[in-house]
Amino acid sequence: MKTLLLTASLVLLFGILFGFSTASIAGVVGAITEAFALSTRATEMVVTSLLVGCFVGAAAAAPVSARIGRRPSCLLAALLAMAGYILIPLGQGVAAGPGMLVAARILVGLGVGLSSMVVPMYAAEVTPARHRGAVVSLFQLAITIGILIGYAVPLVLIGRASWQQMLGGGVLIAAACAAIVLLLPESPRWLRSRGMSARAEAAARALGIAAEMGEERAPDGANWRAVLGRGATMAVLVLCSVLFVLQNFSGIDGILYYAPHIFTELGFPAGVAALAATFGLGLFNVIATIAAMALVDRLGRRPLLIVGSAAMAASLAAVIVAALADWPWVALAGLCAYIVAFALSLGPLPYVLMSELFPSAIRERGIAVASATSWLFNGIVAGTFLSVVQGIGLAGTIGIFFVVCVLSLVVALLFVPETRRVGLEEIEADVLDGRPLRHLGAGG
Repeated sequence: MKTLLLTASLVLLFGILFGFSTASIAGVVGAITEAFALSTRATEMVVTSLLVGCFVGAAAAAPVSARIGRRPSCLLAALLAMAGYILIPLGQGVAAGPGMLVAARILVGLGVGLSSMVVPMYAAEVTPARHRGAVVSLFQLAITIGILIGYAVPLVLIGRASWQQMLGGGVLIAAACAAIVLLLPESPRWLRSRGMSARAEAAARALGIAAEMGEERAPDGANWRAVLGRGATMAVLVLCSVLFVLQNFSGIDGILYYAPHIFTELGFPAGVAALAATFGLGLFNVIATIAAMALVDRLGRRPLLIVGSAAMAASLAAVIVAALADWPWVALAGLCAYIVAFALSLGPLPYVLMSELFPSAIRERGIAVASATSWLFNGIVAGTFLSVVQGIGLAGTIGIFFVVCVLSLVVALLFVPETRRVGLEEIEADVLDGRPLRHLGAGG
């Protein structure tokens, strides 16, 4: 139980780091734009800089975690984020300008991107099957808590602290991440794949998963192409990548990074009113994600994704009508409903599914590809949102997100399997045997 709580704490802290890092820019982007007299395109570049680092970190995660292990990779991620957060206030003192801020955010992004792949994978590998869905989903809950903290800081400290101090406070979260990593063992599945059977068995006993450990697996590396060509492995890779594309193009990233701007577009006064509405959105996000954690191992992955995708589409349809009719409070209600549906479905479930579906021999690379895909499309949304709103209006932009949510519903109905309470080795056997995606694991 102690190691389970420590694992949950690891997931919680890194998720908070993820959420705070991505959302904290929302409340200060106006101050940054004013301080450096940035154009719309330059503002988008500052916001997107963190995501560039995230993409590189996620893409590099496979070889890094395969070579040095899950635990050292988590520690490296925390240290990179710490360095970036320290550089935000100190760098502005040395060389004030957007260039130094961009460099610091890229460094933070490297750590966040690396952890976004390694932490869910580590949690899935070291958590007993009956708790795995809830523990991995805790990552998404923690992201929402981090987002809420990122929204709360400027709301509470507006006029009392500089934007450098508001952003730089993330160093405290990164330091806590580094501390918790030191209290946990290495993944026994990674140890076994590297031929360290004695250490793997000891770690598995300490984690309470010895009975679930399958036979020794070949290490990731030269067999990547061979395993990718077996059974349904390529289909799993495509499905996980598509889920992350849908997750990011469903509108969540535009809302996270530019929520105050969205609320002023909808008719809320700029400043405290827009920040308060943004905080309310973040609060709904946290509450709904807590509900998702309780339901993911009870109702299952597939039903939540189907119902959630349908509810997201309906909520965005209401936002479009409200934006066209100039009904700001109706739009706020629609966005809150959208956030609740997202947090129950397309928010946590891609992380859960990618940590479960990839065969062990390519788990590092498979999850890295899916994570890198997520960050790539995250960056595309963040780097174009303001320009698209200027070009086709807020209602038109939300309309694009509505179409994506409908596509998510179609994918969920046709392809997403049910994997709750199924051991990783059993899921892997189904994948390598070539069973259709829809019937992997408990869905057969």
